[in-house]
Order: sequence, then structure tokens, then C-alpha cells
Amino acid sequence: MGIVDSDNLGIAFGAVIAAGASTAIGAAVVFFPKLVKLASRRVLAASLGFAAGVMTYVSFVEIFQKSVTAFTDHAVEGGYSEDASASRGYVFGTLSFF
Repeated sequence: MGIVDSDNLGIAFGAVIAAGASTAIGAAVVFFPKLVKLASRRVLAASLGFAAGVMTYVSFVEIFQKSVTAFTDHAVEGGYSEDASASRGYVFGTLSFF
């Protein structure tokens, strides 16, 4: 393994540290009963719903990008031009969700 040289290395490392710290702080809250009592059921339900929505969105975006790429590659192999295959890939990728 060589030395990694990137302009975004500091940002990536900071994001990893922030994610780890927020997870640790969130997990540590359960050890303090006063903090647990401050959180109402409505806030916890809204937070859980938001987190589930974000995870679902990220999953669908990743699946959508892969399906568009797969449909576009198949159209290129089928003999369509680059523009036609890109539009067909997008249309079929979109229709595959419905």
C-alpha cells in the first residue's frame, strides 16, 4: 500500500471522525436517565422516520444509477447510438421502479 495523496483527504477524515463522534454521543445518552426522559415520543418518532427516509432514498438512488447504467450498456450493445442509448437507459431505469 502506497501513500495516499489527495486534496479531499482531510475532509474525508473529518467526516469519518464526525460520524464516529456523533454515534458515540448518541449511544452515551442512554447512560444518563435525565437525558432519556427529555426526549419525547414525538421527537423520537420523527427522528426515526427521518432516518428511515434518508436510508431509503440513498438506497433507491444507488439502485437507480446502477439500473440506468445497465440499461444504457445493453442499448449500446444492441446497436443504438450513444444519445439514443442514454435516453433509453434513463427511461427504462425510471420505468423499472413502477
